[in-house]
Amino acid sequence: MKNEKHISPPRWADKLFKILCPPELFEELQGDLHEQFELDVKRVGVKAAKSIYASETLKFAKPYFLKKRILTPKKADRRPLTADRPKMPIADSRQQTAKLAMLQNYLTTARRTLARHKSYTLINVLGLVLGMSCGILIFSLVNYHLGFDSFHEKSDRIYRVTSELRNETVSKYGTIPQPIAAAMRNDFSFVEKASMLINFGATISIPAVRNNPKFSDGIAYTEPSFFEIMDFPLVAGDKKTMLSQPNTAVITEQLAEKYFHSEEAIGKTFRVDNKTDFTVTGVIKNLPENTDIRQEIFLSYVTISQTQPWLNNWGGIYSGTQAFVLLKPGTDFGKAQEAMAGISKKYYDAKDAKEFRFFLQPLPDMHLNEELGGAIAQSQLVALSLVAIFLIITACVNFINLATAQALGRSKEIGVRKVMGSMKSQLFWQFIIETALITVIAFVFAIALAYIALPYMNEMLSTRVTLDLLQDFNQPLFIICLLVIVTFISGSYPGLVLAGFQPITALKGKLTQNQIGGFSIRKGLVITQFAISQTLLIGTIVVASQMRFNNEADMGFKKDAIVMLPVPETSPAKTSAMRARLSQLPEVEKIAFCEAPPASPDGNFNTGIRYASRAEDEKFTIYLKSGDPEYISMFGLQLVAGRNLAQSDTVREYLLNETAVKKLGVKPEEAIGKNVNINNADGIIVGVMKDFHNFSFRSKIEPVCLTTRSDHYGRVALKISGQNVPKALASLEKIWNETNAEYIYSYQFLDDHLTYFYGNDELMLKLMWIFAAIAIFIGCLGLYGLISFMAAQKTKEIGVRKTLGAGVGSIVWLFGKQFAQLLVIAFLIAAPIGWWLMNKYLADFQYHIDLNATIFLAAIGITFLIAIVTVGYRSMKAALMNPVKALRSE
Repeated sequence: MKNEKHISPPRWADKLFKILCPPELFEELQGDLHEQFELDVKRVGVKAAKSIYASETLKFAKPYFLKKRILTPKKADRRPLTADRPKMPIADSRQQTAKLAMLQNYLTTARRTLARHKSYTLINVLGLVLGMSCGILIFSLVNYHLGFDSFHEKSDRIYRVTSELRNETVSKYGTIPQPIAAAMRNDFSFVEKASMLINFGATISIPAVRNNPKFSDGIAYTEPSFFEIMDFPLVAGDKKTMLSQPNTAVITEQLAEKYFHSEEAIGKTFRVDNKTDFTVTGVIKNLPENTDIRQEIFLSYVTISQTQPWLNNWGGIYSGTQAFVLLKPGTDFGKAQEAMAGISKKYYDAKDAKEFRFFLQPLPDMHLNEELGGAIAQSQLVALSLVAIFLIITACVNFINLATAQALGRSKEIGVRKVMGSMKSQLFWQFIIETALITVIAFVFAIALAYIALPYMNEMLSTRVTLDLLQDFNQPLFIICLLVIVTFISGSYPGLVLAGFQPITALKGKLTQNQIGGFSIRKGLVITQFAISQTLLIGTIVVASQMRFNNEADMGFKKDAIVMLPVPETSPAKTSAMRARLSQLPEVEKIAFCEAPPASPDGNFNTGIRYASRAEDEKFTIYLKSGDPEYISMFGLQLVAGRNLAQSDTVREYLLNETAVKKLGVKPEEAIGKNVNINNADGIIVGVMKDFHNFSFRSKIEPVCLTTRSDHYGRVALKISGQNVPKALASLEKIWNETNAEYIYSYQFLDDHLTYFYGNDELMLKLMWIFAAIAIFIGCLGLYGLISFMAAQKTKEIGVRKTLGAGVGSIVWLFGKQFAQLLVIAFLIAAPIGWWLMNKYLADFQYHIDLNATIFLAAIGITFLIAIVTVGYRSMKAALMNPVKALRSE
């Protein structure tokens, strides 16, 4: 006999119905619904019957049923009465009902209070919205930076190898000599896997596609084990073999779509720098946003010996070379770090072993260690977090101030409640509920504001921060904590003040300011608020002044109207042809081929130097720059001795800067004509350049030399006339494309090139302006609320004073003098804190502005100006009031 399958209503609908339906009606109504469901199954089918059942269930989600459900005793209390479960005392039942009624009363009272004091409610909500939205955005930003590369399954065992170069000073780098990964793999038993990763910029072309499209994408040579160390999910290919052969490549999904469209990428070929073809053997998923590995083309490491053989040595460190290792489980990090010293001893001679040192850097630290090339410093994240806390505190202070100021007006309400039997704790929780209501309202607007502001923040900071309350557990946890903390910080003190009223005194209306916390408490809070605002303002002015100094101070060379173009092919014939074509343009005044401008974040090669016939290399290193004889005049460098370089394609002569000559221990004139060996290339010192800054103002001026090496001229600098810049740029592009048809054109003004040095400072400055403005605005909201309250309290006093002949000025001063004193006290607190913080900030610069009185006077001046505007309107309105109406106001 065939068993008939039993069909039941949706389980979720049954559970929901149980929650919504009053218990005493549940069994009867559920039975009816089930009977109707069985009839519907036969009538309209299973699917439609389930939909009807769900629809009927949802009809119970109405206020009437919900209220009835809430007011119904719990199931435990509805069990049959037995000997071991006596009937609930009537008093207990009434107590529960009273609690619910009390809660309802709290909410009703809170709603009416907020509606009655609309202006105060608006000020509090607006302040909390700004404070909480800033807090949410800053937390999301900090959370975003702390989460970099944390998605790798073995991230706690992954380390990057870093290097230190110890000469006169200690220089730290996130890059290493190329052979180090193989050495670690062979020499250390605690290393499970090791892989090199060497980055380059490149021109990618697809010869097999029509018109041979070209793209400017970064590439990275790496070993197969890289994908066993890092977790970048594979879409196609074999992880162990896809990069084992020369000229093989792994690309991301989006590049596969970009290069080959809808065709299968595996087996397809692309060309790098118009020279070497690579076959795609693997495709990985698109890189996540929170990783510092940004290259999307990974090329087989064995190929690099064919394209970049000069990398394979222990003596030089290319700026794009990194090594990652995976330590075996249970490895003692301290002992592994100590073992790294063995590399220097084994692969360098005794002298170099003292100079080259290597270390392990935990993967999570890579993003947060600015000294080793990290995107942002931990100290900056700490500073941002403190700013968020300050803004939230500032908003809470507003709330406390206005709530305690209003307490006098609620004295009779509190008195009546106490006479009717309200306990102190009940009054406290009543005010907490009022605060929670305002906080929740503000929170809804704060979330909306954060979502609106997020795209602008991402654009400004070049980040990809997201607000995803369902995916990232940290975000909803933070928001819940924020709600609770803001509610209790804002509501606790006013709640205690209100609950502490003496009922008789309150009913007689004889409460004084001292009994409701006193004006001195509110003064303290206003001082706290403006001390925070002024500290932020001092910081903003200092950072802005330092940034202006960075942009305007003389770096020792000219940088105006100089355009830098790439030189893809550095053969003498090619550069001569390009020079000839560019010199025909009337807009071009000068042309110089070089490796990099005098100051540059890239193209800086640091190497050893041996002077004259000295037996050993000098104890300091020197930065080697390459440029033709036009380099000096192009950038306005000055010679203090000797002459300029002669035209040559190879190293023959050197120009040294003053710092280098000084470190050699000779005078500029004495160095002229002496032999020198730099980077294993002999030459004659023919001139000494006046010192110029070869890095940002964070670094001191280093020893620098300039020589001719045409095969290193990767850029051409052009001085153009400023009369018609767009026309000049268009002409440059046309000629460049004609002479370098196989490559992609790009240009950059030298000014823009140098902004890389201060990118993070510029972003911090923008953030500080925004946060300082918000802090001051929130403070002014509170100030306006307080002055409004004072005006209402002093209405009769103002009437009496005006009747006795007081002028408008004296009435305005009555209000203004109190707040002027508070701002001065706040400044006296903020000034030393601001000085200490900004002194630490400026200590990071070798060349910086001085902290002088002008900065601090500007800070207090701006605060006073804003406060006068805030207080002035309300004070004038009170001062111009008709004295007759003022005297009748009570």
